[in-house]
Amino acid sequence: MDALQYSGVAKRFGDVQAVKPLDLSIPEGGIFGLLGPNGAGKTTLIRMTLNILVPDQGLVSVFGEARSATPDSHFGYLPEDRGLYPKMKVGDLLRFFGRSKGLSSREADARVKVGLGELNLSEWEDKKVDNLSKGMQQKIQLLTALQHRPKIAVLDEPFSGLDPVNTEVFIQFIRRAMEQGTTVILSTHQMSQVEQLCDRIALINKGEVVLKGHVKEIRKNYATRDAVVSFTGDLPEQGEWRNLVAASNREDGGVRFTLKEGAPPSRFLAALVESGVEVTGFEEAQASMHEIFIRVVTGKEGGGDAVA
Repeated sequence: MDALQYSGVAKRFGDVQAVKPLDLSIPEGGIFGLLGPNGAGKTTLIRMTLNILVPDQGLVSVFGEARSATPDSHFGYLPEDRGLYPKMKVGDLLRFFGRSKGLSSREADARVKVGLGELNLSEWEDKKVDNLSKGMQQKIQLLTALQHRPKIAVLDEPFSGLDPVNTEVFIQFIRRAMEQGTTVILSTHQMSQVEQLCDRIALINKGEVVLKGHVKEIRKNYATRDAVVSFTGDLPEQGEWRNLVAASNREDGGVRFTLKEGAPPSRFLAALVESGVEVTGFEEAQASMHEIFIRVVTGKEGGGDAVA
């Protein structure tokens, strides 16, 4: 079953068509990436998902029911801008949000203890929020979104401002939420996290979906002409292989070659071997999600479905 379905959903603000009539399904389970440049319509779509805004036309469905008939407790939300009460104590704030999402007093208290422990913040339970660092506040914001174990969690730029250690803590916490049954919608500009976490994505640009599908299939379909080669010794000055290469850059463990248009990677490999190069590794490089994002948004590639 789909966790979310958008059927002809559109939203206008005066002369600006923020979201054009849009169809999109987000399956239950897993982590779904909602991507797009600034001003693409992502925030408007998120606000319609959370019932903050009402579509001008179309229908948002949650597990087959109209969004208007779905309890808000089914959702968790981590906004890009922090929405915490700075003068409240951390524990009191978390219990308040937990109770507001339908947890009993005992459940809320238990989940505060567990959540703070998992995020290494137990000693801060009785401290006021404004005494916490920005990274700590981001952890508390994540807890407010996930501690009641929502059916759907919308996380908007959750890794913003985090160091690598805390980013990894966030990733593990989000994965645990998914394993407990929460469908996670991740809105981010950090494409490395998309590749690491997301099963599927939808890329929105100028109010419409321009690319969607499985991350692995999208990367496969947006092939590059690059090959990463590791070898022993030096490359010979002469040989057919040089006529097949447009550019090259040294990387850790080898050299990344960009082949000329129409030059098959298999022929390039054969030419290297024929030239006496002792090849120890050869890999056709996939396009990164960062590269695909740029290519689609700038119009250098067509959009559409990555899979049927």
